Amino acid sequence: MTLLRRRSVFAAKTETTIGTPIALGAADGVYNAIDFQITPNIGMTRREGQGGFNYYESVPEGMQGTCTITHHMTYDGTNVPTWASVLLPACGFIDAAGVFSPVSGGIPKTLTIGHYHDGKLRQLSGAMGNFVITCPTGQAAMIVFTFTGKYTTNETDVTLIAPTYPTAPVLRFADGSVTWDAVTLCTSSVTVDAGNSVIMRECAESGNRTGYVSALITNRAPIITADPEALIVATQDRDAKWLEMTTAAFALTLNATGSATVVIGAPAAQIENKQPGNRNDLITDDLTWLASAGSSVDTELTITFTATA
Repeated sequence: MTLLRRRSVFAAKTETTIGTPIALGAADGVYNAIDFQITPNIGMTRREGQGGFNYYESVPEGMQGTCTITHHMTYDGTNVPTWASVLLPACGFIDAAGVFSPVSGGIPKTLTIGHYHDGKLRQLSGAMGNFVITCPTGQAAMIVFTFTGKYTTNETDVTLIAPTYPTAPVLRFADGSVTWDAVTLCTSSVTVDAGNSVIMRECAESGNRTGYVSALITNRAPIITADPEALIVATQDRDAKWLEMTTAAFALTLNATGSATVVIGAPAAQIENKQPGNRNDLITDDLTWLASAGSSVDTELTITFTATA
């Protein structure tokens, strides 16, 4: 039987118990993932034989894997989309009335993730990860998730589930804005990297072949990059702000249906690098910001869904 890549469905569900796989079904395939793949990452320890160049059977090491998902940023102007409500908490960003803010410590949210591919199922459990938002001007805004988790079970033969496609419109980065320190930035693209550090928690447990409890986020350093048009010093002295350790509010606004918006905000973004750039003979500044500490802990980067008034 020939298996086809396009006959694939992505599913994910928040686990009730951290690191314990939760059953997946059609109700969990409610994404329009453009590109996704679960890749096992299992080392093998070789065992040299004696009396020649022969080897005995290699022994599997810790059983883990990664899953990368590319998804359009969507919002219907009313309901927080599933890609945000399920996947962002597993990246350490927790929802409070439509505002996703990072947490450090506390009880993590882990996922069981499934890749149904034309009659087979490959999955991870205990997964946590990172996300990178990319907004090319005039095009669809994208978010790429990279999760790490336990490769708990082998592939199994499973009937392909029917996906439920989200109906919320895709957000284009055109009817919106980017500002830093109250100055509008005209840029060809903006990238926001949550900057999570993800490890696997080693532990020997009865009935657990992987050698891990789950993934865990242990650090975060959010980074923002853009290539805005250069400005004269009188309009914005970016050299001075860079070298004098100035922090200021950054906001990327994506307009949705009606008056609804999605805003990626950093209240104290600091330029960490500024280099001269050239975009089709237009002088630009290639900027990198660190989303540094806000007014309180865990406020350095937020994603806010504001419904239509």
